[in-house]
Amino acid sequence: MKILYITAQTPYGDGEQFIPPEIIEMMNKGNEIIVVPLRPNRDLAKGGETRQIAKYTKYVPLINVKVVLCAAAVLFKHPIKYFKILGNILSNSGSVLKVFKNLLLLGKGLVIADIAKENNVEHIHAHWASTPSTAAFIASYMSGIEYSFTSHRWDIAENNMLRKKAETAKFIRVIDDPGFKEMVGFIGEANKEKCHKIHVGVQIADAEVKPKKKRDYFYIVTPANFVEKKGHKYLIEAIEKLVKMGYSIKCSFYGSGPLEKQLIDNIEKLGMSDSIKVCGKIAHDDLLKMYLEGEVDCVALPSIVTADGEKEGIPVSLMEAMAYNIPAVSTYTGGIPELLGEDCGVLVHEKNIDELVEGLKKLIDDDGYRKTVEVNGYKRVYDEFYISSVVTKMLKLMKD
Repeated sequence: MKILYITAQTPYGDGEQFIPPEIIEMMNKGNEIIVVPLRPNRDLAKGGETRQIAKYTKYVPLINVKVVLCAAAVLFKHPIKYFKILGNILSNSGSVLKVFKNLLLLGKGLVIADIAKENNVEHIHAHWASTPSTAAFIASYMSGIEYSFTSHRWDIAENNMLRKKAETAKFIRVIDDPGFKEMVGFIGEANKEKCHKIHVGVQIADAEVKPKKKRDYFYIVTPANFVEKKGHKYLIEAIEKLVKMGYSIKCSFYGSGPLEKQLIDNIEKLGMSDSIKVCGKIAHDDLLKMYLEGEVDCVALPSIVTADGEKEGIPVSLMEAMAYNIPAVSTYTGGIPELLGEDCGVLVHEKNIDELVEGLKKLIDDDGYRKTVEVNGYKRVYDEFYISSVVTKMLKLMKD
């Protein structure tokens, strides 16, 4: 099957590390893939996975001469279709800001339609229920090719033309139970059958994971962008308490984001610079190599729900750790309990530093409990989040 993927930036940009493994698995199953990022950066994201899918990527800026000329040509050749799309955007976007965002990518959507037709694409799939799926809606309408989209978390709450997209898409993928309920709330019961829960998938280690390295400290990794909902500040305070109790802890924060300086200042203020390092971005395959080599004892992500309602779906960073027999520690927020419940990980209440301390202590002190969490976590990921099974489910929906 020939499938065109619309991403926000992948492979020219960070923040969508869960997309390359899915695209690669699509190719491994014998499908031809074309990738079109909506707003590509100039440089590829780090890692071998992005270099691999870059070979199948059409690099087109959001706005350039080609995009403008394509929009003008469509207006000239197909004025009725053009104004119908325009009317749909104006009447279904829901706010002035969303109208502006959708109109800004109108030309890009028309270019994607041309790419799809020229390459005999059979299906268009977009990641994100926001502007990438708007581009898919436009491209599908102009090309006559069916489309679908994956929704995640904040993009559902934005409600960018969701009811119209539900009416016109072949299917909508949500990644967890809360997302399913939220999506149906926007698209209505009449469109409920279009909505399918298919988790984001991860690769299972294709080589034997080495035993945890023997050392005189417990090594925690937090691979997450430096934004409020990830809850880094609570992990810093928890580690400070553990160190004061006499535990030897090392922790690496891998990522980037607006809170980086604030986190560094907080670490220094609490005297935790020897225990916690802010390491910047890491290539996805380099992170997985660390997991494979047994270098990491635990992955911790003390996520919160922010004041404006932003929260997690099911973080891929936790799934990936579990797929390498690494215990995951996180909170009862978003879709995380679907992943870590029933002793498949360590769950604590958000912003509760004492619970976080106790959860980490139990992993450090109780070998039997830690082994149970590792075994259960691996089984949960293998049974419900294995990328091969996930892609098989998506392909069935695309082909049916």
